[in-house]
Amino acid sequence: MSEIFTFDDGTQRFEVRLRRDENNSYIIVIKNEENEEKEIQVSAKALGVGQFQFTLDNIIYKCSVAKDGSNRFIHLDGEDYELKRVSEIEEEFEETEEEGSLVSLMPGRIVKVLVKPGDRVKKGQDLIVIEAMKMENKIVAPFDGTVTKVFFPEGDQIEANVPLMEIEEEKSEEIESEDQ
Repeated sequence: MSEIFTFDDGTQRFEVRLRRDENNSYIIVIKNEENEEKEIQVSAKALGVGQFQFTLDNIIYKCSVAKDGSNRFIHLDGEDYELKRVSEIEEEFEETEEEGSLVSLMPGRIVKVLVKPGDRVKKGQDLIVIEAMKMENKIVAPFDGTVTKVFFPEGDQIEANVPLMEIEEEKSEEIESEDQ
């Protein structure tokens, strides 16, 4: 299964196809505007939420990846890259996080905290705005619930992989109707 993105380096537009092979390595196929393809095989492992290490030509690299809808923002070797998703067949870099805890994907600055402890939130509601890689990223509620803790105020600098807040999930109560 694979994901297809577009990438524009300012001079050319590329299609980037990412797929996992049977050895748990990744195959990256880059196609330029002249339909010339270059295939690269890398081994990769997740270091934490949004943090990855990969090996290419016996050189180890570390990068940060942030999602914003269908786009990916990658910080690698001091440079920032944006990949725009064209086709989603399967999520390849599935991120895991502790249930009820929202974690920062990359270092940044808290621009706005939109909720406080005790607030009820709905799935998809904006919670925090973080400025990272010269872009504002909104952190949204993963489910309906109540905010129990907010760990950072506006203006704080944060590192990657730190909890931002905790939300207690609202359990839906099912009312069973009895047939009479």
